[in-house]
Amino acid sequence: MKRFIFLSLGGIALLSCAPQQTKLTLEKENQIKQVGEESAMKLLKSLRAELMQALQKGSPEQAVEVCSKRAMDITTQIERETGHKVKRTTFKYRNPNNRPDRYEEEALRYFEEAINKDGKLPGYYIQTVKEDGTLTYRYYKPLKVEGLCLTCHGDKNLMDKNLVSKIEKLYSTDKAFGYREGDFRGVVRVSVPADKIK
Repeated sequence: MKRFIFLSLGGIALLSCAPQQTKLTLEKENQIKQVGEESAMKLLKSLRAELMQALQKGSPEQAVEVCSKRAMDITTQIERETGHKVKRTTFKYRNPNNRPDRYEEEALRYFEEAINKDGKLPGYYIQTVKEDGTLTYRYYKPLKVEGLCLTCHGDKNLMDKNLVSKIEKLYSTDKAFGYREGDFRGVVRVSVPADKIK
């Protein structure tokens, strides 16, 4: 089946398979942003709470164990609660299940190019994707590396050797080391069926 993609930046939507431009209304864009932001924040808060609890009760190694076993379950739970598909993704993923698809790659490149151009991270990105006859809005919330993240995502040479060994054991194809505080980490993607936005 043919796939179409619309990109929305501040209300402007571009159809990649045709020369004309179409627009999301500001009202629709704001609705997508609100729904996407709520679902993304719900996921991030749940993951952070679980991680903080694991760190307070044990070691970083135990927190990594929790992440490897619980992160996808928490994501599934948030999807059930919100009714929207949710995913964390990045080019430097740890879990292969978080590998970006081609639309997500495009969104990640958008944020990277914006940072490279003027050093600023845009607040969000919206795609309108028509795939197999179903129209869906994809809302992307960018993520920055916080100090806490460096415990498991920082410079390998500065990290605890037991922790590095644990991560490498759990994720044999890990790409998520070498970050510094403030780096662009990736995105949370929230998929919203177009018929839910009026």
